[in-house]
Amino acid sequence: MSALAPISDVWPEALLTLPHKLKDGRNVRPVAMLSADEILVMAGERRTAFLSLDVRTGRQRVLATTPKWASCDGCFDIHLSSTTINATHVILLINRYEPGSRYEGEPRTELWTIPRSGGPMKMMARLPTTGQGLVDDFEITDDLVVWRDSEGIWSASLTGDEIGQIFPDRDLDITSWPWAYDGRRQTVVNLVTRQEKKARHGDDVEFLDCGPVWCVGQVTSYPHEVRKTVIQRVDGSGRTTVPGEHLPLVPPIRDRFVLLRPPTAPSDGVWGGSQLGTSAQLYDRCSQQTALLGFSDQAKAPEDWNEISLGAMLTDGPIVFWKSGGGHYTALDFSRITDPPCTN
Repeated sequence: MSALAPISDVWPEALLTLPHKLKDGRNVRPVAMLSADEILVMAGERRTAFLSLDVRTGRQRVLATTPKWASCDGCFDIHLSSTTINATHVILLINRYEPGSRYEGEPRTELWTIPRSGGPMKMMARLPTTGQGLVDDFEITDDLVVWRDSEGIWSASLTGDEIGQIFPDRDLDITSWPWAYDGRRQTVVNLVTRQEKKARHGDDVEFLDCGPVWCVGQVTSYPHEVRKTVIQRVDGSGRTTVPGEHLPLVPPIRDRFVLLRPPTAPSDGVWGGSQLGTSAQLYDRCSQQTALLGFSDQAKAPEDWNEISLGAMLTDGPIVFWKSGGGHYTALDFSRITDPPCTN
């Protein structure tokens, strides 16, 4: 890992700095970019506030706060994996219990919205799911929200009057609407037209994850060997192999960037669902550059340093963030990378 250049040397223009506590002491959790300079964050433990932080001026603006009745422990669960943004709203899937009834009965799953410019949170719909399964692959396109849970893929309009399941009998991962991936069948599926395309790969590739065009997979290796990741098109062409282990269920971001665990890092002991651990590498298939995220030497890391995490999984990809010392986060915004686009 020491041979890798830090991301501050490779793509300094893509890095942002923001505090991990507000002035009143509440912890901050980055969510997603609202604009070129504004980042959406969640703050607080029980009664969560949603704020816009201007990383250029330091200005903070409260967009909304969860209802007063939602301040009880665990009765209003919000997760980054069930948060998304469109041009006008922040949209959340909430698992909630009645106040004072934590763990009593099944939680409700509800669709809530916040005006992107700020305003009260509103419940748009109560959904026909139990809330017991972890919500994932949460996306919005136009006025349609789609997500995956233990019961399959769901869709709902923001008005809440059209709710239903898509492919209820299939275990699919939404990659970029309307596309999904069936890991068992290794097919790319169009959720609107229901057309499927088989992913092709070499006999030495396993754990393949595909978006609409590009895939990542693991080269079969023995326990003592350094793990390698394959990056290729769905049809098997354009194959590139790089050292490291790719992040499961995350095809190339923006069809070019691949998040990898370090070649020598263990696969277990990860935190927060990011599955990246305490250091990671970012590979760009266009420029073929690789950069280090986090710290190569844990002994030199800040005492309050934490593992690398992903923000909300938006269509253009998530932000990636980690505590970098001095009471701050470093956040990576892929849209700020100025390298030329791929030619293939």
